[in-house]
Amino acid sequence: DPVEDKQVVNAPATEAARDKQQKIKERFQSWVWEDEPRRERLCRLYNDRFNGVRLRTFNGDHLQLSGASDAIILRPHQKAAIWRILQTPNTLLAHVVGAGKTYTLVAAAMELKRLGLARKPLFVVPNHMLEQFSSELLTLYPAANILVATKEDFEKERRQTLMSRIATGNWDAVIVTHSGFERVPLSQATQEAFFTEQITSLENAILEQRTEARGSRLVKELEKAKKRLETKLKELLAEGQKDTGLTFEELGVDRLMVDEAHHFKNLFYVSKMTRIAGLPQTASQRALDMFLKVRHIQQTNSGGGVVFATGTPIANSVAEMFTMQRYLQLSALQALKVDHFDAWAGTFGEPVTAMELSPDGSGYRLNTRFARFINVPELMGQFRQVADVQTAAMLKLPVPELRGGKPTVISSPCSPELKDIVSKLVDRAEKLRSGNVDPCDDNMLLVTTDGRKAALDLRLYDPGFPDLPDSKVNRAVGEVERIWRETASQRSTQLVFCDMSTPGSGFSVYDDMRDKLIVRGIPSAEIAFIQDYDSDADKASLFKDVRSGRVRILFGSTAKMGSGTNVQAKLIALHHLDAPWRPADVEQRDGRIRRQGNTNPEVQIYRYVTAQSFDGYMWQCLETKAKFIAQVMTGDSSLRRLEDVDGAALTYAEVKAIASGNPLVIEKANVDAELARLTRLRTQHVEANFRIRSQIRNLTDEIPRLERRLEALREDCARRVDTRGDWFVIQLGSESITDRGIAGEMLIRLADRTKSLSDDRVVGRFAGFELSAAPMGNGKAQLYLKGSVRHSVNIQSTAHGTTRSLEHLVQNLEETAIQGHDHLVQSRKRLVDLKEQVDQPFEYAARLAEFAVKQQELIEMLDLNRNAAPTTEGTVEIRSASESSS
Repeated sequence: DPVEDKQVVNAPATEAARDKQQKIKERFQSWVWEDEPRRERLCRLYNDRFNGVRLRTFNGDHLQLSGASDAIILRPHQKAAIWRILQTPNTLLAHVVGAGKTYTLVAAAMELKRLGLARKPLFVVPNHMLEQFSSELLTLYPAANILVATKEDFEKERRQTLMSRIATGNWDAVIVTHSGFERVPLSQATQEAFFTEQITSLENAILEQRTEARGSRLVKELEKAKKRLETKLKELLAEGQKDTGLTFEELGVDRLMVDEAHHFKNLFYVSKMTRIAGLPQTASQRALDMFLKVRHIQQTNSGGGVVFATGTPIANSVAEMFTMQRYLQLSALQALKVDHFDAWAGTFGEPVTAMELSPDGSGYRLNTRFARFINVPELMGQFRQVADVQTAAMLKLPVPELRGGKPTVISSPCSPELKDIVSKLVDRAEKLRSGNVDPCDDNMLLVTTDGRKAALDLRLYDPGFPDLPDSKVNRAVGEVERIWRETASQRSTQLVFCDMSTPGSGFSVYDDMRDKLIVRGIPSAEIAFIQDYDSDADKASLFKDVRSGRVRILFGSTAKMGSGTNVQAKLIALHHLDAPWRPADVEQRDGRIRRQGNTNPEVQIYRYVTAQSFDGYMWQCLETKAKFIAQVMTGDSSLRRLEDVDGAALTYAEVKAIASGNPLVIEKANVDAELARLTRLRTQHVEANFRIRSQIRNLTDEIPRLERRLEALREDCARRVDTRGDWFVIQLGSESITDRGIAGEMLIRLADRTKSLSDDRVVGRFAGFELSAAPMGNGKAQLYLKGSVRHSVNIQSTAHGTTRSLEHLVQNLEETAIQGHDHLVQSRKRLVDLKEQVDQPFEYAARLAEFAVKQQELIEMLDLNRNAAPTTEGTVEIRSASESSS
C-alpha cells in the first residue's frame, strides 16, 4: 500500500521501526513494476529515505601475498580487487585496458590456494597470450607449480594425457587457451539437463503467451527457439558418449579465472524485441560452453568460484551487461525476476528513435535503437555488486599523454570514382529495400562491406582502379615515414591497425604500404606483419623485437594485435586505417600505446577517414554503441536515465562529421554535443532540486524528534543508578543478582524462552531502568532498557559478554547524548544550507535555449524534415538536400 509504505518509510529511525523498514527495502527490490509513475514516485521516496544501498568497498592494503616476488609491487586497486575476489562469490574485474589484470588474477588465485579456499584454479586466456600469461605468472610467483596446456596438447592423440595430468596433479594453476578450453568436454548428463531445463522454460513461455493472446509473432519466435534446442538435444543424444575420457567435471577444477571474458559475450537469449536495432541476434557455441562450465563451478562452490576479467565488459550492445550478469549473478537476477532478457530490458532499458546517416552514406533516416538506460541507480547497484569497475579516470595510471588531448583525424577527399561507387551502392540498397533481390545474391552486409572496402582503398573494390595520391592509405604512408625519421635516434616504434585487406591473395593494403615504405628508405627488417607469426614462440619473439626497437613498424588487425599485445615500451604512434565495428575494439587498439610501461611521455594516435564514404557510417555506429557503454561504466547514479554522448563518444562524432564533408553537419555535430551536455546538466539540476526539497521535508520532521530524543537521553542520564565495580546488581524476577556471570547466564536463558513469544516480556530492572526481552522475528531475541528512551542491547554468545553489553550501554549514556546533540546541531545547519540552495535557477538556461534554436535551424538548413517516407523495415528514410534537388 503506497500510503502505508510512506508512513513506514518516514517513521522515526528507531529500533522498533527498522524491521518494517527492512521489509520495505526488500519489497522494493522484488516488485515487478508495471505502473511507471508509481515506480518513479516510490523509488524516489525509497532513495531519499534510505539513500539507496551503499556499495561495499574493499581495501587490500593489509595483504602480504606470501610467495610473491618482492620485485613486483602491486598497486592499491590491484590489492583491493584481490581482497574482493577472496571475499565475494563471483567477481568481474572491469578494469580499464592496461590496469594490470593479469597480476590481479594470478595473486588472487594463489591466495585462494594458500588459504585453502581453492584446490585447483584454472586460467582461461586468449590464444596468443598463453606464453605471456605464463611468464607473468612465474614472474610474480617464481616457485609456482603450474601446468601450461599448449595447442599441441589438445590434439586428439595427446588430449587424454593432458586431461589425466590436470586431474591427477596438485597444480597451483592450470593455464589453457580460449580454444583449448572449448575442447575440454562436458559430460552428456550436464548438457542434457541444461537443454531440458531450457526447453521446459520455453514451453511455459509459449503457453503463457497463447493464454494471454499477445500475438502470434512472439509465439513463433519462441517455438523456433524451442525447436533449435530440441535439435541440439537430439544431436547430443544420438552422438552419445563417443569420447570415453575424462570430462570437465572430473578434472577437479574448483575455481575458474577467465581473462578477456568479452570474447564469450554471444550467449543465447530469447527476446520478443527482434525488430529493434542494437541487440545481437547471434549465439555462439563457445559462449554456451562457457556458461555450462561456469554453472558447474558455481554449483560446486555454493554459487561462487568464477572470476571474469576484461577491460571492455560491454563491447558492443546493451545485452552484454545482461550476459555478464547471467554468468556471474544468475541467482540474483532470478530473485529479482529479471533473469529473462525482456524482463531485464523492460526494467532497465528502453529504445530510442533518432536521426542517423543511412548505411550507404547518401542520406539520413530515423531508426529505433536500444540505446538508453533507465532506473540507473538500481541497475548499477545490482551490477556493481559483482563488477569491480575501474576506469582510466578513477585510476589515473601513469600512462603517456595524448598529443592534442585527442586523436588526430586525417581526412582524405572523396574522389569521383568513390562517388560513383557510392551511387551504385545506393542503387543496390534501394533494390534490397524494395524486396526484389534474393538475400543470397545481395544483402546489406555485402553492400556495407563493399562500401568499407572502397572507403579504405578503391583497389579493394576493383583492382583496376588507380592508386590515388590523396587516398588515406597514401597519407598514412607519409605519416608513418615522417614519424619513423623523426624518432630514429630513439628507435621509437609504431603500430598500424587495419582489419580489412589483411595479407593474402589479391591486393592487400598491408603489402602496398610496406612496399611504399621500403621505397622511401625504411629497411624491410624493421617492418613486420603480425599475421606472419603463428606460433606462441614466434609471437613472443616478435613482441620482444618491437619492445627493443629492432622492429619499428608493426601491422596487424584488432583480433591479432588487440587485447594482450604488450609492446608499448617504445611506442610513439598508433594508426587506425579503418574503423572497427565495436567501441571496445577502438579501446583495445588505443590501449596498446596508452599503457603503463611506455617510456614516451607523449604519444600520437591517428585516425584516417575518407570524406563522404562509409567511414562516416562506421564512426557513427561507434558513437551510438559508445553512448550507453561509457555512461554505464562512469554514470552518475543520481540520474535515473542516461543516453547523452560523453567525451569519448564525442570523438567519434567529430570523426563522423569530418568524414561527411559538409560543414553544416560538422557544425550540427558540435551543437548536438553541446546541447546534450547542457540537457544533462539541466536534468541534474532538476533532480538535485527534487532531492533537496525532499531532504528539507525530512529534516523539518526529524529535528523535533531529535530534540525530544536528546531531552529524553538527558533524563535517562539523571535517573541512572551506578552499577560499576562492586555496586553491580540486577533484578531478574524476584531475585537480586550481584554476580555478573550468573546474571549473564540467566539473561541468555530468558532470551531463549522469549524467542517463541509474540510480544515483549518484562524480565526485571537494571541501573534504574526497566529491563525487557523481545523476539526479533528471525529466531533471535534482544534485550531492552526502558527509561525515557528505549535502548536496545544485543545478546552475546557468552554470559560475561552479555552483562558487559548492558553495563557499557548504561555507562555511556552521556556519550550517546553528546552524539545526539552533535547530530541535532548538524541537522539544523544542514537545514539552513539546504534552504539556501533550493529552487536556484538553472545557470545555463539561456545557453540551452540558444542551442536548441540553433539545432532546429541547422535541421531546417540540412533539410532533414523533408521527403520523409516509410520504408518496408518500419523506419523513415530522410534524403539529404542535395539528393532531393537532384
